[in-house]
Order: sequence, then C-alpha cells, then structure tokens
Amino acid sequence: MAARAPFATGRARAPRRARGRSLLGEALAERLKAAALDVADDGIVISDATRPDAPIVYVSPSFERLVGYSAREILGTNCRMVQGPGTDLDTVRQIAIALSGGHVFQGEILNYRKDGTPFWNFLRIAPIRDETGKVTHYVGTQTDVTELHQARERQQELTTAVAHASRVRTVAALGASLAHEVNQPLAAVLANAEAALRLLESGKTGDVREALESIVADARRAGEIILRARRLVRNQPAQAEAVSPAQVASEVLAFVGTRVRHAGVKATLEGARSRACVRIDPVQLYQALLNLVVNAIEAMEAEPGHHPRGLAVRVEAIGERVRLRVADTGPGATDEDLARMFQTFHTTKSRGTGLGLLVTRSLVEAYGGRLEVARNAGRGLTFTIHLPGESR
Repeated sequence: MAARAPFATGRARAPRRARGRSLLGEALAERLKAAALDVADDGIVISDATRPDAPIVYVSPSFERLVGYSAREILGTNCRMVQGPGTDLDTVRQIAIALSGGHVFQGEILNYRKDGTPFWNFLRIAPIRDETGKVTHYVGTQTDVTELHQARERQQELTTAVAHASRVRTVAALGASLAHEVNQPLAAVLANAEAALRLLESGKTGDVREALESIVADARRAGEIILRARRLVRNQPAQAEAVSPAQVASEVLAFVGTRVRHAGVKATLEGARSRACVRIDPVQLYQALLNLVVNAIEAMEAEPGHHPRGLAVRVEAIGERVRLRVADTGPGATDEDLARMFQTFHTTKSRGTGLGLLVTRSLVEAYGGRLEVARNAGRGLTFTIHLPGESR
C-alpha cells in the first residue's frame, strides 16, 4: 500500500501556545492526531484544491474500509471514483457550486463501493485556507447512513400504506352514499334513453337531440363520481402538482353530499372562487380534507339531542400561505382529547381506528404544512390546514 500523504491543510502553522489545542510535544501531538484519524469511524478524505481536478492526497483507513478501495487505488484520483449510475447529478452540481464559492457542503449522496454495492453517504466537505485566505485543500468527512436512509424509506412506505388503508376505509364507510350518488345520474340516463326511443317511434326526431345531450351529461356525472372513488382506493405514488384547494373542497362536499343530507347537516363552502393554489398531490389533499369533513359529520351524528348541525369549509389565502378550515357545530372536545387528538390510535368514536387525524397530519406535513385544531367560540371544533401557497 502506498504511503499516505500527510494531513496537509496549507494553513501556516501557528505557535502551539496560541492554538491552545494541546499541551503535548509537537511530535507526540502529530502522532496522536494521525492515530485519531486512523481509528475514526467516519471516512476522511483530503484533496488538493490548487491542482487540476483536485486530486486526493490523503485518505483515512476508515475511508478505505467504507469504499473497499486501497489508498494506492485512491490517491491521486478524484472523489468521482465512488459515484455511479444512481448518484444524483443535481447533488453533484450542488457540491461543485459550494466548493467553487469556497463554502461548506453538507448533505446525503448515493455512492458506490469497489464491488458495486451502493451506500448512502452523509458527506461534509469544508475548504481549508492558507494565511492569505486562498483555498488550498478540501477536507471531506463521510459517514455511511444507509441503514438510516433505509429506515426512513420503510417509514415512508408504512405511512403510505396507512394512508391508503385510511382511504379505502373512508370509501367503504361512504359506500351507501356513493351508491346513491351514482344511482341518480344512472336513473336519469335510463329515463332519457327511454324518452329518446319514444320520440324516435313517434317520429319526433327533433327532440331526440335534447334527450341525448342529457344522457351524455348524466353519464359523465356518474363517471366522475366513480373516478373520484377509484382515485382514492388506488395505491399509487404521490405526485405533487399545482392544485386549487377551492376545487378540491368543492369535490369533497359533492362526494359526501348524500351523507350530509341524510345526517341533517347544513354544509357551506366559503371561498369557492378563491384563486389560491398549492403544490401537493391532489389525491392526498382530497383525502386530508375528506377525513376532516367525515370526522365532523360523524361527530355531529353521534351527539344526542337536536342541536343544529352545521359544517363550514373555508378556503382563503393569507399572504404566502393558504388555509383550509373545516368547522362543525358538534360536541367539541375535552382538554384531554385536544391534547391527544393527533396521537396514534387515540379516538373518541366507538368504531374509530384513531388513524384518520394522524394520517391527515402526516399528509399535510409532507408538503411543508401543518394541521391545527381549536374549539369554536360557540359549539364544535375547527380544524385548519396550513399549506405554502403556489403561484400560478
């Protein structure tokens, strides 16, 4: 194995007393420093910033173990040797931009060992300057965070699975409502088709067009209802796009229209013409809002007595943020319930899973938003989704 290059930083050495880092002799301090580098868990790489392509001039034994290359194979090369087909080129560009500006880079990147095995690397590269301020070397520390990255991926997969299960459960709970919503346009299609046949038999072909147009409109309406339900139960990757919260709110209220009427709830939508826009997966925003609306309906249904049942959904833009509020006139919540509202498996419903609000909050937070709950001045609760606004 080739002898390793010294730990060169290019900085003029200050008197030992002025540096105040060691009370040891110079030679012993250097030996101990080299020993510390050799036993460090993090891989350490030093490259020469004054030479073309910044060749590597020092690697620690831990870096050799991390990547599977020997020092002989590494010294004189560039760190690109550990990049591969899955390495994010945008991250590589960010590293180049930071170093060209003399700044520190810190972040995760996918690298590859000598045998081709990929690993996630938490990388920190700092420039080293001489007494004139010129960058002479780059020092990089590298930590294998593959297990942590995989754990985050598993957590994301679990969150996605729970969200999908919540959507399926919601659609199942609204099964009767969906059947009624679909049955209405289908009944209209049948009636108009029969009317068109009678018109054709009587020779009044001029009125057939109107009947056929009604059939097309009602068929599209039934198709849209089925499509919304299908989108909710499909387990597909999230795809963020520019979405109108007002349009989503309108679709959600239309989706639960029969349920709202059967529960005796007066539902209103404020800000239906709002031009506010957010960047989010539309199905996930639909689910988050649907969860809150269904929760509000169920809370009011479960309360004994004849209290007025009101549901108000409001969409508004506040500066660079967008708010979606769902207010009900239900029984509200105790201090204990409010404190535990977003805890896993906590529910006040006899048949609840305690996952609906947790899923809703997770979906919102995944896009830089937050979910809040507060008591109303009168009756009930208001849930508020805050999301970053998106310019159209």
